[in-house]
Amino acid sequence: MNELNSVIEVLKVFLINPWLLSFGGLWVIGYMLKEHTSFNNKLIPWVILVLGLGLGQALIEKSLAGAIIGLLMGYIVIGFYEHIKNSIEFFKG
Repeated sequence: MNELNSVIEVLKVFLINPWLLSFGGLWVIGYMLKEHTSFNNKLIPWVILVLGLGLGQALIEKSLAGAIIGLLMGYIVIGFYEHIKNSIEFFKG
């Protein structure tokens, strides 16, 4: 039961902070597109960047700065996903 409470606390933090919500949302969408659809893998980064732009304006700030932050957030998510995936493959052997 403690694990469930821990997960709920983490989700509450994500829902309060628009930066974390954007990052987590982009991460989940990218993961789902990559692992659970037949969507072209070469297009996924473009989808994440466009969604990042939209989420940046919708959740962070409704301005050019929000759009730029969203684009950068999408770019960071793409790199972070690849880094984690390659690290797991490296340590598995």
